[in-house]
Amino acid sequence: MNWNDSRNIQETLVILGTLSGECAKLGGPVTQHLNQLVQSSRYAELLAFVIDYSTIETNDAVYSRQIQGFFQKLEDLNLGIDKEVAAANRFLESERSCLEVNRTLVYHRRKPEKRPERVDVVLHYASRKIHDILDSNPPELSAFQPTFGPGANTSVKGAVACPRAKLSAPLECSWNTLPLASELLSEVPRWTSLHSCSETEKSWITDLLMSHGKLTFVPKNAKTHRSIVIEPVLNSFFQKGVGSYMKDRLMRSGVNLYDQTLNQIKACRGSCDNSLATIDLSMASDCLASELVHELLPPAWTDLLIYLKTDFVWLPDSVTPSMREKHGLSQDTWNPLTDERVTDLLKLEKFSSMGNGFTFELESLIFYSLVYGTCRSMHVPVKDISVYGDDLIVPRAAVSRLIEVLSYCGFSVNSDKSYSDGPFRESCGADYLNGFDIRPFYQKSLISDRTLYSMHNWFIRHGEYQLAAATELFCNPDLILRGPDGYGDGHLIGDYQLRYTRATKRAGWGGGFFDTYALRARRFTKPLPGDAELPSYSVYTRSGESSPTDPDVVRGSKGYAKISIYTLVTSVFQEALKRSQGSRF
Repeated sequence: MNWNDSRNIQETLVILGTLSGECAKLGGPVTQHLNQLVQSSRYAELLAFVIDYSTIETNDAVYSRQIQGFFQKLEDLNLGIDKEVAAANRFLESERSCLEVNRTLVYHRRKPEKRPERVDVVLHYASRKIHDILDSNPPELSAFQPTFGPGANTSVKGAVACPRAKLSAPLECSWNTLPLASELLSEVPRWTSLHSCSETEKSWITDLLMSHGKLTFVPKNAKTHRSIVIEPVLNSFFQKGVGSYMKDRLMRSGVNLYDQTLNQIKACRGSCDNSLATIDLSMASDCLASELVHELLPPAWTDLLIYLKTDFVWLPDSVTPSMREKHGLSQDTWNPLTDERVTDLLKLEKFSSMGNGFTFELESLIFYSLVYGTCRSMHVPVKDISVYGDDLIVPRAAVSRLIEVLSYCGFSVNSDKSYSDGPFRESCGADYLNGFDIRPFYQKSLISDRTLYSMHNWFIRHGEYQLAAATELFCNPDLILRGPDGYGDGHLIGDYQLRYTRATKRAGWGGGFFDTYALRARRFTKPLPGDAELPSYSVYTRSGESSPTDPDVVRGSKGYAKISIYTLVTSVFQEALKRSQGSRF
């Protein structure tokens, strides 16, 4: 078995069960109870168990969380749930919720006296705040910096998704983008010229295909998949540009979507002094109703986003007409491209979905404005609010009103991950109990030596040396490499000896070499028509400005290799140990 080979699910469960037993030796009664569930293979009960942070001892919380972390996101864990069907039902449930919100907002727009006064005030403040952040009108298209994302498009498969392939793919856009298509293409003349059928000195005639989005599902955790909409290439290109612009505008208002640290710091503070609450929302990206965007954003901005989004999506086979009927949605949809009704197409009630290049920024903008509006309406200071996507940090005094507003807007608070009282807070990948970090290591895939190295090093960095030693026992002894921290997880952090060569010593080099494993990048090297335009794209998008880029690299890996790394430091391991002190207790 090599470094990257995965064990099967049975071997994976045996290894995680053994590590669970090690946690039970270190934890308290809750940890021991959860370990008993693991040893008797009662995984559904394990994942459903809710830890009472108001009474649990910190050490017990650390190891009980770790036992759950071994299994919560394990994609291959069989709980008797059809994960794709579960994701399909969640998607349709969100569509039904958006439909109801859209109807409510339209009704209250006609009869504003029917809207709850407290909600109306919050929406007023929220709308004004969004106007302040974005301005009333969007800038010229030339002000945006569009770029290709890393994922698939309707005309480009995920296995070859790279700028070269996307430049070469047929130009496609959604039905509602067509009125703006000419202006969009004029912003990228070389890309347009590449696909032109004929041209003059001043213009090109270009074939432009119309396409709907494609709903698909990707792994999320042990209970369900995640819904993603694959967008047409022209849509996603400019969506990314609008998203980046929104992100920069939010940054000017103190909302940093480039860094989660502020949310984490405030979550730690809330766990210590109980002044701040952490709010997490269920299916937030899928519950952004179309009429809510009309309600809050300036009309000119709404019009632009409508042109760039995808209104219709093709449904996979797992979404059946009977499922649509069960959720109160029409069993068929009018297809504007063929002027007929079909059963495998859905007109979205949500404004945009995951997969859209500006959904994250748009939802962050709306949630920030709603939190801001809630605090302003209650005269609560806004200096402590913080938003990153659907992770919200809110003063405790505003929590009840905010939940009321969110509910009106179609969002439901995830009670399992939201905390407004007591010693625990969770936000943006940071979990704190009375200020102590109790975040576990999450095992997401089948065990391999590569994932064991990551697990071992995570334990080392967090001062869990007993768990690290137990993890190392499952590594192939013939493959083990050791080295310092700070160079990835291709080796075990531990005691190591640097190699020195006569040539480097004679040259006066003060350092030495150690070995580590590295995945080989997958490259798509087939010559494509878009290769000639890649230099222009790289300059246009400033590719490589922050870090080197390789236009041939696509997702995934192609084997691995053992490589040598030169370092000047011979005591990195000791530094790693010092940094780990205090990370837990």
